[in-house]
Amino acid sequence: MAESKQCFTCQKPTGIILCVGCNGYFCTKDFKGHREILFTEMEKLVEERNKLQEIINKPTKETDANNPLIEEINAWEKITVERVRQTAEQVRQQANQLMNSKSMKTINEFSGFTEELANMKETEDYVEHDLTRLKQKIDQFNVVLTRLSQGIIIELNKEESERINWNRIIYVREKPVEIEVQQTSKKRKGMFVTSNLNKF
Repeated sequence: MAESKQCFTCQKPTGIILCVGCNGYFCTKDFKGHREILFTEMEKLVEERNKLQEIINKPTKETDANNPLIEEINAWEKITVERVRQTAEQVRQQANQLMNSKSMKTINEFSGFTEELANMKETEDYVEHDLTRLKQKIDQFNVVLTRLSQGIIIELNKEESERINWNRIIYVREKPVEIEVQQTSKKRKGMFVTSNLNKF
């Protein structure tokens, strides 16, 4: 007959069954109780697993609208679009001011040219090279007025905006998550009771 060890639970010298998990010897009665504790812990784990499965099975579209990350992306988009709109409006105003100032300059120059032309005609104080110069001035005014009407006298500089790497301005990446799993073993009434198996 094999020698009995001390039962881990009742402390009697009737421990004939070895639990390979905790290396404790148990009598037949206490081994059943020990196994029941393990079964209970297993059931808790299965319940936790089932809860996780429910979360996994939930459609993600329902939660997308309330997802803080999606909300943050939406807010960034709104702010960025507003900044682009404001910048475009500022550039439009600059373009209008520049075109208006160029137009005013042309009008002033044309007014001076008109006076000179009228004066020369009235006094008849001109020669061939004056007529050639006046003709060149008229040609210049034609070019300037054509360019002004077509808006090609001003150049839009958008090199910086074309260099924007939109894939790097905003992007998502997986954030490392440290999961704290605490396993504490407590002795209660001579038995191992494992708690906090699922504390995250």
